[in-house]
Amino acid sequence: MRVHLLCVLLLVGILPFYAGMHAMKALYWNYSYEKRLEQIKEQGKTLAGRIVQSGYLEQQLQSELSAELQAVASLYEGRIILVNSNLVIVKDTAGREEGKTLISEEPISALRGETVLYYSEEEKMEEVTLPIALAGGQVIGAMVISASMADLEEAQELFWENIIVLTIGASAVLFVAAMLISGGMTKSLRKLSGRIEHITEAYDGTQIIEPGSYYEVERIAEAFQRMMERINATEKSRQEFVSNVSHELKTPLTAIKVLSDSLVLEPDVPIEMYQEFIADINSEIDREAKIVNDLLSLVKLDKTSGEMHIAEVSINELLEIIMKRLKPLALKRGIEMVFESYRTVLAEIDEVKMSLVFSNLIENAIKYNRDGGRVMVSLNADHKYFYVKIEDTGIGIPEEEQGFIFERFYRVDKARSRETGGTGLGLSITKNAVQMHNGTIKVQSVPGVGSIFTVRIPLSFVPVVQ
Repeated sequence: MRVHLLCVLLLVGILPFYAGMHAMKALYWNYSYEKRLEQIKEQGKTLAGRIVQSGYLEQQLQSELSAELQAVASLYEGRIILVNSNLVIVKDTAGREEGKTLISEEPISALRGETVLYYSEEEKMEEVTLPIALAGGQVIGAMVISASMADLEEAQELFWENIIVLTIGASAVLFVAAMLISGGMTKSLRKLSGRIEHITEAYDGTQIIEPGSYYEVERIAEAFQRMMERINATEKSRQEFVSNVSHELKTPLTAIKVLSDSLVLEPDVPIEMYQEFIADINSEIDREAKIVNDLLSLVKLDKTSGEMHIAEVSINELLEIIMKRLKPLALKRGIEMVFESYRTVLAEIDEVKMSLVFSNLIENAIKYNRDGGRVMVSLNADHKYFYVKIEDTGIGIPEEEQGFIFERFYRVDKARSRETGGTGLGLSITKNAVQMHNGTIKVQSVPGVGSIFTVRIPLSFVPVVQ
């Protein structure tokens, strides 16, 4: 199969090459022919000038000019005929037609001042008929130069034979080289296929790139390696997510089980303790419900990323409504909330999803702030984007933790998060919603000083290309 394919490829490659050589052959002939023709014309014009100066046509003297005409005729392996204005042949280098009248279209045209060309394919001869004219332009005769083109055709045939030999030799070399290269590439591909099959069951980070392989095979191996690494990372993320979900859901259930068992095993529990345990159970149920709701929100965002309900919304009014709703939470801890708007901003957004983004960020700014602190929300825009900045004076985020805060279930301070009722899903939901708007979210934070979250969203909605 490989040999058949190579033969087809070589044939496809050789045919255009063969056609190109045919074109080169034609170009070679045209070039050689034109050069020879130009040479004959120049030689004829020179001889015509000498004939006029010597009065050869009138005197018919056998001078050195006759020898020169003979030499030129021999040079071209042909014949030169001179006729006067009466079409009488004055000179024939072949010595056969002198004194006869040459009645032919070519010398008649030459006597009218024209240069006539005629090529005999059968005899391989070029016939050039030139006028012989005085300085004033009066034509007094004509010169017929017959020149053999056989040597040009022989050179052309030799050129073509060499091209054919070269083509056959090049084809043989290419066939052998193609066999060797394809054999090596096939061997590399078989090795790559074997390695891929080996890691199909379970990828353990094994390198499938074999140094020294063909460049293309190495690129395929590298691409497959990157794909497997991404798949492996996704699988690890999935396993970690399942593990985290299980842990997060199990913790409140465990607490509820312990508290309920305590009530069951001690029937005479004082009413105060009974109420305290019921309150704790209720708190754990609320926590469980919040985790489930956040998970559902996250799953819904992942599942319906294409379902965007876009409308033109006043971002100023949206932020004012959210801050008004969260203000009681801030007042409990004496936290000042400030909204600064630099301009009126209308943008094409999904209002529900964007409300979730701003609510999560502002609520976090309140929860992880110090008592008596400050939360500042600012809104600005340019010709293409609007920017919302949420700045707090809270506990801050260590630099080494800032790259992980948007991951699911990741919490910088787990104890503090549990106190505030955090599930570790809020920022993941926030980032997902921002990306669905083709926007970006960035964080700057200094521990003990505070954090700044900056959200950039296009004013005109551009669907995210999946």
